[in-house]
Formats: sequence, structure tokens, C-alpha cells
Amino acid sequence: MPARQVLATVAVSDFAASSAWYARLFGRVPDNGPNASCAEWQIARCTRIQVLPRNELADAGPRTGASLGIIVDDLDEILLGLQGRQIDAPPPQLATHYVRFAPICDPDGNLVTFVESATT
Repeated sequence: MPARQVLATVAVSDFAASSAWYARLFGRVPDNGPNASCAEWQIARCTRIQVLPRNELADAGPRTGASLGIIVDDLDEILLGLQGRQIDAPPPQLATHYVRFAPICDPDGNLVTFVESATT
């Protein structure tokens, strides 16, 4: 199945607080706000992340949580930047001899994991 873009949507309980948290996470205000209750960041050429209030998603159902994996070139640089934006991140963990990662949670417990691979 060929695709041109990836759009990941994160359902949150407090849109204002979570939008502010994701703005700190990405180090900038949203790139797009299609409406007053949607914040969107383009984090790669063909990848966008949207934050929406949970009650506006028809299929949100009970709180299940989301998981985003973001592949980066320099995990240490990313984690240092997060510290400067007041986002707590754990020290990198080693998954294998060539993959390191650092998982963090947004205010709703959605998981955002930054992954660095020596093979990319």
C-alpha cells in the first residue's frame, strides 16, 4: 500500500494544556490550526502530528492512549532540547547495540518515543 503522507492524531482531555505541551515538545507553535480545536505540526516532509480534544473524535471511545515513535538522527541533541523546554525525559535506553530510545509521556499519558538508530 503506497502512501504519500502519515498523519498521526493524538486525542487529549485538555486541549489547551496539551497543545502547549506539544509546542514545547516540538520547540515551536503549531504549523497549522485547521480550526480552534486542532493543532498540527509537520515534523518531517511527509509526517504530521495533530492534537485534538478527545470528545471531538468520533472513534476515540474509552481512553486507550496513543503511541508515537519519532526516528531522529541525534537523540542526545533532542533530549537536551527537551530539557531546555521543560520536558522531562529519561536518559536514553539501549534496545540493541545499534538502537537507542527515550520514551516520554504527554499530560494524558500518550507515549512519545524518540528513537535513534545507527543504521539510518
